[in-house]
Amino acid sequence: MNQINKYNISLRLVEESDADFIVAIRTDISKSRFISQTDSDIEKQKLWICDYKKREKSQEEFYFICIDEDGMSFATYRLYNKKENSIEIGSFVSKPFYDNPINVIKVDVILKSYVFEELNLDRLEFEVRKENKSVVNYHKKFHPTLINEDDLNYYFVLEKKDFLANRIKFEKLF
Repeated sequence: MNQINKYNISLRLVEESDADFIVAIRTDISKSRFISQTDSDIEKQKLWICDYKKREKSQEEFYFICIDEDGMSFATYRLYNKKENSIEIGSFVSKPFYDNPINVIKVDVILKSYVFEELNLDRLEFEVRKENKSVVNYHKKFHPTLINEDDLNYYFVLEKKDFLANRIKFEKLF
């Protein structure tokens, strides 16, 4: 699998040449407050991608660049910490001031569908910064289970049955 295409969106696997884009969106002040810190050194990002490609090859991890109907790269999303029946989603960051927010929702639905229907896993794990209220509210629409929280984050598990039961609400928007 090199690419996923659905709803006029493409998710392609990250390449070393994406390092500039990844660093630019992950270090933007409007986005970085809700995600783990990223070094602004492009060469370090390239090295990280080289290491990641080994995990990708063994199907342990997948890191995607999200491309819209106009061919513009607008976000990243990652699957990692794969276990027997679950995987974690994260590194979901869109370009600052991206003017088509419905595409961000499409990406999330596409990737969750991929996990549950293609990888045939039963659970997704993810964390959301408590301050990122709009994202917390969005994820709650799928009825995940809150499994933990700390001062900074909520930690959720989304079961396949809950995603499949609630996905239609979002597909109606597309």
